[in-house]
Amino acid sequence: MSKTVDLTKEDILHIAKLANLPISENDIEKYQKDLSETISYVENLDELDISKTKASSHTTDLQNVYFEDGTEETRKLTQKQATQNAKNIKNGQFVVKRLI
Repeated sequence: MSKTVDLTKEDILHIAKLANLPISENDIEKYQKDLSETISYVENLDELDISKTKASSHTTDLQNVYFEDGTEETRKLTQKQATQNAKNIKNGQFVVKRLI
């Protein structure tokens, strides 16, 4: 069984500040208890015997299924192809309404 983690009021206020979350004085004690229990629960993973488990970064045998970085001439659009369905073009560029 793992040890109990005791979080201080300052710990809770610091975590809330890092997360940019407002926290009331009434909630601090509740979060101290809840976060302490959560951390203690996660620390149970330290007790697992993983000595016979092979290290891996993936749970499947899948390789990179995404397009590799770089260029591929057959996947490029010409400027004409890219703008062919545009409502408004000026000098080969898209014309859009000003947003700001």
